[in-house]
Amino acid sequence: MVIQRAVSDVERAASYAYSEIRRNGDDVDWWANRIQARINAPIRRALRPDDSFDVVGADWDTLVVLDACRYDLFEETVDTTAYDSYERVASPGSATSEWTKRAFTDTAPHGDIVYVTGNPTTSRHAPDVFHRLEEVWHDAYDPKLGSIPADAVTEAAIEAHEAYPDKRIVVHYMQPHYPFVRDPDLQFTNWGGTDLIQNENADDRARDVWQALRYGYVSYDEVWAGYRRNLEYALEHVEPLLDAIEGRVAITSDHGNLLGERSSPIPVRLYGHPVGCRHPDLVTVPWAVRTIGERRAVRVGSVESETDADPETVSDRLQALGYVE
Repeated sequence: MVIQRAVSDVERAASYAYSEIRRNGDDVDWWANRIQARINAPIRRALRPDDSFDVVGADWDTLVVLDACRYDLFEETVDTTAYDSYERVASPGSATSEWTKRAFTDTAPHGDIVYVTGNPTTSRHAPDVFHRLEEVWHDAYDPKLGSIPADAVTEAAIEAHEAYPDKRIVVHYMQPHYPFVRDPDLQFTNWGGTDLIQNENADDRARDVWQALRYGYVSYDEVWAGYRRNLEYALEHVEPLLDAIEGRVAITSDHGNLLGERSSPIPVRLYGHPVGCRHPDLVTVPWAVRTIGERRAVRVGSVESETDADPETVSDRLQALGYVE
């Protein structure tokens, strides 16, 4: 019986592997990500200790999260000397889902935190671990941008600071995560399956800008410039928030993006932000701190957060933002 069960398990695994290879065998992205996930990532985890930064345990009243912002992009765009302190830290994750689970879900509960989010991932992976969850993405999604406008996040964040004066506030902007809202020529939308995108000029040759870069449809310089403009767009809307609040504010990111850097030990080129990848250029993120006026007197309250969105709505929004499930 034991031998029969083992043989059956092997047969199922072989059948699954065969079907996956048959379906994706000519997909360069699939091979690179599979090698990264099944070979490179386990080896790197075994050889390198987890040096992740403790996001919740750090000293802040307001945490501004710029989604998918590389440390070097931040340093190139922002005058870091304008902050009280600046350093590079290691993110707990290489994608928002992993970052959310490791930084917040695994360390729950957080009765002292109100989370204002433009990213639906929060609603999927941490809907019930905060004092309150403000789902800006639910009503503010703009199909022409293919994203959640930064000004909507700022408006909700200011309201949260006023409504919850004794809580720490996380403000999660969707930018500079792709799509690049100021670069319609860099819009790619072949992931399909959603009617939430209304950019008629979007290029359907690639799933997103990272796949387009891999296949040579766009250049590195074009992508980097668009990436930077997306960060500049976000920062323009962070400034009104900083003008409206007081306390110790930390600005960071959940992860970066790879633009063709090689993984190891098998040197495949990686693009975007694959889950479970501890490449330094992907998990090194900025940590800029500035104290404005009086600190917030934080009090731990009850955990009352919940999502108002059904799973299908969350999936639709994530798909529209380029998350392939």
